[in-house]
Amino acid sequence: MSGNPIRYDSKVIALNALSDRGYELVLDRAGMPFQAGKEIMLHGAEPTDDRQYSIASGEQDEHLHLLFRHIPEGALTPQLVNWKAGNACAFTGPFGSFLLRDFLAPIVFIATGTGIAPAVSFAKTYEGLEMTILHGVRVDDDLMGRALFENGDYHPCVTQQEDTAFFKGRVTAKLQELTLPDDAHYYLCGANDMILEVRGLLKGSGVGDDCIFSEAYYFW
Repeated sequence: MSGNPIRYDSKVIALNALSDRGYELVLDRAGMPFQAGKEIMLHGAEPTDDRQYSIASGEQDEHLHLLFRHIPEGALTPQLVNWKAGNACAFTGPFGSFLLRDFLAPIVFIATGTGIAPAVSFAKTYEGLEMTILHGVRVDDDLMGRALFENGDYHPCVTQQEDTAFFKGRVTAKLQELTLPDDAHYYLCGANDMILEVRGLLKGSGVGDDCIFSEAYYFW
């Protein structure tokens, strides 16, 4: 799939609260084709409010699903939490190159927060895809996509909830406990500090740069 990103006029289908600050925004797809792992630029009230979000939909899904965390001091998410079904909106896309490279290589997807979105898109697009998932969040309720992954090789990592039913700690700690295939491909998506730390751990264990792919998320 090639070509320049296009601006699409769309509308809100639904806004679903997933946790105290986590949301799923569902938009009219407006006919846009995309590959799993791509993202769109969602337009706010002013051009300086525009932000990019990974698509959390399968390639053949009717609507576009986006995951976001409400950042009160942010530019766009305070607007998004007030959007209602039927509201007009616009986005430009698709962008990005965070795509699955090799379907024969074991896939290890490591995410923090809403960085799980591309993994959701991969899983919805490629039926039967096997991934090892490490997902780092603050509290159990922030585990977006949990229902999609929990019957597979899924490792939730929770940092700020003492009574969590899952691993208590960061994804970097959990990663060092796991024995993973030597030929795995690693997809890292989320906070920049996580990506830097995980990349360092992987390279220190002999994983080559050609087997590590990343996409950083910034809350701004």
